[in-house]
Amino acid sequence: MDAALGPYSALLAPPLVLALAYLLSMLVPEAWRPRYRLAPLAESLARKTNKPQHTPQQRRLAGVLSLGLLALPLLSAVALITGLAAYALPFELALLAWLLPGPALAKDNEALAARLLAGQKEQARSLLAPWTVRDTYSLSPMGLTKAAIEAQLQQERSQRFAVLFWYVLGGPLMATAAWLSNELVRVWHRDRPGMGCFAHWPTRVAGVLMLPVNALLAATLALYGAPLAPWRARHQLSGDWEARSHQWPQLSLAWSLGSQLGGPWQLEGQRRIRPRLGPDTPPAQPDLLRTRRLLSYACWLWLSLLFLFGAALAMLRHGAL
Repeated sequence: MDAALGPYSALLAPPLVLALAYLLSMLVPEAWRPRYRLAPLAESLARKTNKPQHTPQQRRLAGVLSLGLLALPLLSAVALITGLAAYALPFELALLAWLLPGPALAKDNEALAARLLAGQKEQARSLLAPWTVRDTYSLSPMGLTKAAIEAQLQQERSQRFAVLFWYVLGGPLMATAAWLSNELVRVWHRDRPGMGCFAHWPTRVAGVLMLPVNALLAATLALYGAPLAPWRARHQLSGDWEARSHQWPQLSLAWSLGSQLGGPWQLEGQRRIRPRLGPDTPPAQPDLLRTRRLLSYACWLWLSLLFLFGAALAMLRHGAL
């Protein structure tokens, strides 16, 4: 690809690589996804290091050390392979296709919508449970619909848009770091009982990496509805800067769908307060498929604009030469 694109490879190659990796990710079996290998390892590490008798400072230190134990070997391997490989492109394609999410959640959401329409609430719960950290046993059909929409947004934001953004800015190393930090925050969710101190610094790292991603994704999703509605409804956001950053894309999606998202949820039996975002209209089953389409449109819009931006810079640079 570098030879085909000539001196403008650095500008034009990233969107082409990402588009190809997006298509290849649809072919990777769901059981091969790295999240299924990482989650048990992270859970085991937390059980061994996050002891309730430790002080908050000790538990925060344990979280930092656990993050390092998981991140350093993986990031070192990525840096070593990309740095030493004569042709790094095949490795980058394979890595991106491995990290990017596949179609499994979309298929389960289609089945979930069908189960809800058929009144099969328990089957719908079983389809949703693997994709969310929240408790699903007490959710109504409307609650299941809302939780499924939020699960789609969370997966796309943390596994696709974060990888796309940071691959463009920092290559495969930063793309891997963004994916890993988001996955660890999902496993070590700070709202889980006893995880607040342990997950403090991993959550901060992921929060910093996701700040620009959340801002751009919120702006993109707002284009499909009333672009200024999320800004006018920004008073609905609450919490610290990490929580508000996390809520912005959800607020934009809620106004684009015309349905309310957010609200209180339960995590391991404990009620957690979250703001209600968007209009007062409750979400319906068709919003599940609309969410999938909106997120797909947003992804291809990012790739298209990235390619056009690179092409414009290449033309300007060529003219200057």
